[in-house]
Amino acid sequence: MSIIIIRDTEYEIVKELGKGGFGRVIQVKSKSDNNYYAIKEIIIKDEMKDKLENIKKEAYILSKFNCNNIVKYYGSYLDKDKFYILMEFCEGQNLKDFININIKNNELIEEDILYNIIKQICIGIKEIHNKNIIHRDIKPENIFMNENKDIKIGDFGISKKIDPNIDFEITKEKAGSRAFIAPEIEIKGIYNKKSDMYSLGCIIYELFHLSKYYDDKEYNQIKKLDCNIYNYRWQEIINSLLQTDYNKRMNINDVYDILNEMNYKNIIIGEIYINTHDLYEYIPIINSFDNVKRKRNLEDKEDDYKYENEKEIKENILIKINGKIIEFTYEYKFKEEGKYIIEYLFKNNLAKTNHLFSYCDSLTNLNLSNFNTQNVADMSSMFYECKSLINLNLSNFNTQNVTNMSEMFDNCRSLTNLNLSNFNTQNVTNMSKMFSGCKSLTNLNLSNFNTQNVTDMSWMFSYCDSLTNLNLSNFNTENVTDMSWMFYRCKSLTNLDLSNFNTENVTDMSWMFYWCKSLINLDLSNFNTENVTDMSKMFYDCNSLANLNLSNFNTQNVTNMSGMFYEFNSLTNLNLSNFNTQNVIFMSEMFYECNSLTNLNLSNFNNKNYTDMSWMFYNCKSLKKNNIITKDNKILNEFDNYNGGCFII
Repeated sequence: MSIIIIRDTEYEIVKELGKGGFGRVIQVKSKSDNNYYAIKEIIIKDEMKDKLENIKKEAYILSKFNCNNIVKYYGSYLDKDKFYILMEFCEGQNLKDFININIKNNELIEEDILYNIIKQICIGIKEIHNKNIIHRDIKPENIFMNENKDIKIGDFGISKKIDPNIDFEITKEKAGSRAFIAPEIEIKGIYNKKSDMYSLGCIIYELFHLSKYYDDKEYNQIKKLDCNIYNYRWQEIINSLLQTDYNKRMNINDVYDILNEMNYKNIIIGEIYINTHDLYEYIPIINSFDNVKRKRNLEDKEDDYKYENEKEIKENILIKINGKIIEFTYEYKFKEEGKYIIEYLFKNNLAKTNHLFSYCDSLTNLNLSNFNTQNVADMSSMFYECKSLINLNLSNFNTQNVTNMSEMFDNCRSLTNLNLSNFNTQNVTNMSKMFSGCKSLTNLNLSNFNTQNVTDMSWMFSYCDSLTNLNLSNFNTENVTDMSWMFYRCKSLTNLDLSNFNTENVTDMSWMFYWCKSLINLDLSNFNTENVTDMSKMFYDCNSLANLNLSNFNTQNVTNMSGMFYEFNSLTNLNLSNFNTQNVIFMSEMFYECNSLTNLNLSNFNNKNYTDMSWMFYNCKSLKKNNIITKDNKILNEFDNYNGGCFII
């Protein structure tokens, strides 16, 4: 049995996943947590030692991402002549294997499967480009897929961080795989984000045609898709991404927006979308808008009210909304006693309204004053992606039986007024992403909210960019376990009183105040953190916060503090003398670019389990070694590694 030891943790080698000139990638099993990981082992040859910092860049780039569609980074370590990168192990196959199976079976891939795969790839590329990074080697072999067709982008070995203010950068080497490399790299030796988009175009082309564009372009043509089989927008995307002139290609946001418009979980109805999932439960509430007329197109019917079991029925429903008559089609199968189902659709009490108005992109005003919601239990994603909605009065909503409000107003980016004064939330257990993406909302009074049963508040106010006032005075958080990303990117919030928060059951506070750039006052004196395991990036980029009292923080169970005070530029003194770090594994980027920090008390830090301290003191320009109080030599050694805290790539 072969063993690799990285920062005092033993990893049992399971098998080799790949090998190249750089070294190898291996699957390993950790002896500390029994989980599987992938390790990239790079051999540092004598002639490569002057390029060591370039080798470290892959780890640095991977550490920037927090996206489900990118391979997760867990740490890196230099040991003599080897550099290790610890990553998520992606079980299953790569996209190339998946394409080859369909080529072998001579079967085109179904459109809904293609949509799911391409959408996930785009989410990954969107995250990469948002961080001003170019992958430069996007190809099917570097995209991993499990049996559920969950996608992960990997292999950032030749990726580059770029200057967003420069149109393109020059490269001497023609990096990438020839079948997917953009013309500007091959011909002119220049690259930018649009170079990745060309590679994406080649992948989409191959997924649809099961042949490489590189082979077909020899004949100076782009094969056309059959628009009787596929949505015509796919051809629009392919034609744009395969343009020789990179200026004419769509960027990732353009492609992503088109994919959202094509969402295969919804059917387009004139100017709005209505989700068809469990439609039989939605029809009664749609009926309350105005009158509903039905016309049937039934096949194999005996008469209007007798149907054979399991026959497919196609219903065309006419609905009048805001004076407009719109039509949609829904297909379903009748089961036993099917002759009663049509009547049931219009008479049964409403059980849930989840996704009811999701993707209603053109709705600006919505009057729900006559809605009867007394029996509704699930309102999750009810107004999801209502991007144009400005006013929404829900003052008469009866929510006494609602248990799920997750993503209820997610991405209602134009919403400025929201009246929730009569909301009864006593039975709600899930409020995750409830107001996420409400970018225009400035004031939010939730003083009447009863949150005694809520367990999940993750992402609750994330991306509320304009929120300046937030009243959480009556929040009861005694049962909450997840507060991760709760106030993520609340960029305009200046004061936040959490003095009544009971956090005794919270286990995850990662990214909780990430990018709260305007936050000046933050009282966490009553926070009970004894069960918290993850504080990674908790105060990331809180650069207006000058005072931070963490004196009551109990960190005995925390395993991850990576990026905890990342870019905390206003902080000058930080006393973490009460911090118990005996279980901490990751401290990478913990004080990254805290360039005003002059005094740092780490007197009780325990180095027993640290596996990753990389970039811990990166660019701490004002911090001197003799102003760090610690008994831990590992910390001082790590500080020395960054040349007094000013190490720059």
